[in-house]
Amino acid sequence: MRSKGIYYSLAVLISMGALGLSGCGGGDGDSARVAQTVDASKNGVTSIALADNPGYVHYKSFYQFELIGKDKDGKEINLTNKATWKISDPSLGSIKNGYLKAAGKEGENNSATISAEYAGLPAAERTVVISNANLESITIDASPSSGDECRNITFTAKAHFEGDLTLPYAMTWVVTEGKALASFKDPATGVLRTLNSGAIKITAQAPDNNNKVIQAEAKDVQIEDSLLSLTVESSKTGDIRDGETATLSVKGQYTSTVDPVDITDNATLSAAPTNLVAFDGAKITAQNGTAAGAKVVITGACGGESDGLELTVKEKQLKSIQIKNNNGGGTANLSVTEGNTLNLNVTATYIDDATKDDYTNNIFWEIDEERSADFNTSMISINSSGEVNVNSDLNLVQPITIYVNAEVRDASGNVLNGSGGAALKDDINITVNAN
Repeated sequence: MRSKGIYYSLAVLISMGALGLSGCGGGDGDSARVAQTVDASKNGVTSIALADNPGYVHYKSFYQFELIGKDKDGKEINLTNKATWKISDPSLGSIKNGYLKAAGKEGENNSATISAEYAGLPAAERTVVISNANLESITIDASPSSGDECRNITFTAKAHFEGDLTLPYAMTWVVTEGKALASFKDPATGVLRTLNSGAIKITAQAPDNNNKVIQAEAKDVQIEDSLLSLTVESSKTGDIRDGETATLSVKGQYTSTVDPVDITDNATLSAAPTNLVAFDGAKITAQNGTAAGAKVVITGACGGESDGLELTVKEKQLKSIQIKNNNGGGTANLSVTEGNTLNLNVTATYIDDATKDDYTNNIFWEIDEERSADFNTSMISINSSGEVNVNSDLNLVQPITIYVNAEVRDASGNVLNGSGGAALKDDINITVNAN
């Protein structure tokens, strides 16, 4: 009844604004107390207690304590992350949100009081021994002993100490046989990443107080050949432009499942050609695209199965192009004399107004003979790089004017449109002078 009275008194004070501590000298602890009291009122919490725990923590290890609240009907609420946690001797370790991390201080067995406070209710306390008992053995739990290829298998193990203690302890997981078939991506966890079917052996190990490695008896694990097929999917399909990203996923169909299973973490992803996308795990970024689009095939593979997804990588959308003399970038009063060449190039402007000089993606060059003065077509030509060549035997009597076109075309020869809908093309006039 006493704790219940405290709870209701605090709830009334909160509702009346009597605990308005912010800006009035109250510290972080006061703010937490107010938040807890509001939360307790909302959930009807009338009592708190620590969940069952062994009462021991190894001096090189950790333990996750839990605080459980109950309402008047006995309904339990986990308050671990809402409580204020304390340890009586901070030299032995630190605690936050119920997670006690021992300080690694070796010596005689020491004890400390762990307390959890919440909403002004009587604190939940427990005396914990920070143990220096030595590690004697590790046992891997009996199951699982098999799993599907290209899926993760999670293992757990127990650390056994002197005095018949079984306590949480940091371990390292190792594949001892069949390393090509599976691996522990994070050796500190028991999550096995499988890549193919076959028989393997695994173990867990950890150092004792004297840094002698204690190893569990190796466990036989059978990775089943159960993957029927896989499918590569992308958050962006069809066209993807330079700088855009997409998230890939690989899903596997198994003999034991109805719906496909996400196996992205286990699959190998690749692209052909390799220069069109950059990988960051399962995320790709498009690069080196062309105006017309370059095809790339993303392949996912695992367990002897594979699937390909085709994307079209395009450059950033163009707004316009402009022909320039590549010697200084001029656009006016261009001329060339018999027996010489004039090098032209294209400057592209993108939808974001960024520009690129000497743009060459899908550019088609030609001399517009209909608009140009009469000339011997075998004597004046332009190549695919925009180089105008004038033969010395042209034998001009007077200068003539020719027009050069540059267009961005697709694979079928069609002129592409820019972001504003206008055709991506430009022309320029050039004076050809007699020698």
